[in-house]
Amino acid sequence: MLRIAHTADVHLGRAFGYLGEAALAHQERLKRAFRRVFTEAQAHGCQLVLIAGDLFDSPRVGRSWVEFALSTIADSRQPVIVIPGNHDPTERHPFRGVNLPSNLHFVFQTTRLRLSEMDLEVVACPAGDEAHWQAALQRDSGGAPLQVALIHGSMPSAGGQGTINPDWIRTSLLDYVALGDWHSPQDWTQGQTVCYYSGAPEMIMPRQQLPAGMLVVELVEKQMAQVAKVPIGEARYPEGAIDGTLDWDVSRYDAVQPLLSEIRALLTPETVVSLRLTGRWQAKESLNLQVLEENLQPHCLWLELESAYQPEPLPPETPFERLLVELVRVRAERDPEKASLYHEAAQTALYLLRGGRL
Repeated sequence: MLRIAHTADVHLGRAFGYLGEAALAHQERLKRAFRRVFTEAQAHGCQLVLIAGDLFDSPRVGRSWVEFALSTIADSRQPVIVIPGNHDPTERHPFRGVNLPSNLHFVFQTTRLRLSEMDLEVVACPAGDEAHWQAALQRDSGGAPLQVALIHGSMPSAGGQGTINPDWIRTSLLDYVALGDWHSPQDWTQGQTVCYYSGAPEMIMPRQQLPAGMLVVELVEKQMAQVAKVPIGEARYPEGAIDGTLDWDVSRYDAVQPLLSEIRALLTPETVVSLRLTGRWQAKESLNLQVLEENLQPHCLWLELESAYQPEPLPPETPFERLLVELVRVRAERDPEKASLYHEAAQTALYLLRGGRL
C-alpha cells in the first residue's frame, strides 16, 4: 500500500486585490495552508506529495515567495513532485535556474518518472505540453506495480472544451490521475481509473468550495484508489450557508441598525458569504446595499449582498400584472374591511412574479 498527498493551485504570491485591506492577512493564510499540506501529509502517512501546477500565481512572484516555497518543501523532507501550470508556465517558472532541494522533483516537460523505492511510476504532464499527453497517458505493462499521472489542465466544462480528453483517462488504465487547474475538488473518475481535481488548499476566489483542502490517496496494487479530502484552509462559510449563499429575511427588522448588528454577529475574519436579502423591508428608513456592505465588509474576509427583497410598493408593469392589480382593487372595494389584506397579497404576488423569495 502507498499513500500520496495531492494538491494544486496554491497560487503563492497572489495579490488578492479584490480583498482590499484583508489581502495581506489572506496571503499569510495561504502560507499556512501550504505548510499544512506537508504536516497533514506526514500525519496521514503519505510517502509522496504531488503538486499539480500553479504552485505560484505568476512567473513574476517576489523572491521571498520562491524562497518560502523551497524552504517549506525542503523542511518537509518528503519526496515532492511539482509540475508547471498555466499561471507558472515552464519557460518562466520561478523554479527554473535556482538550486532545488534534494527531495524536490521539478518536471517541466512530459516525462515518466520511476520511483523504485515506492514501486511507483509517475507520468508528469505539465501545462503547455498538451501535444504529448495522450501518448504518455498509458499504463506500462512492464512498469512499476503502481502507476499514476500528474496533469495541469481542464476537463470539458458544460458546453465547452478542455485540454484533457476524458477518454485519455479511461483508456490509460492508470491507478490514479492527479489533476490541477480547478480550485474546487471534483471527481473525474473514468472507468477503472480514479481521477480527481484536488482543488486549492486555501481560498483563491470566493466561489470555490470551502473549506479548501487537499486529497490523500491510498493506492493498493490491482485495486481502485481510495480518495479522502482533508480540510486545510481557514476561510469558511457561515453556519447554514449552502455553497456560500445564505438567505436573510429583512421583514422582521424595523430599522437598519438591528439588521447590521445581527449580521455582524455572524461574521469572523475568515468568513466568506453571499447574503441574499429576502422578504419585505417595512422600516421607514431606506435599505441601501452599498452602505450595508461598507459597514459589514471590515468584519469578514469577503461578503457579497444580493437584493431579493421588496423595498417599496411595486407598480404593475405587464398586462398580467395590471389585470391582477385590477382584480384586487375590485375585491377590495367589495370588502373594505379586508382591503389592506388584498393589497398586501397583490404586492407579495408581484414580488414573487419578479423572482423574489419569502
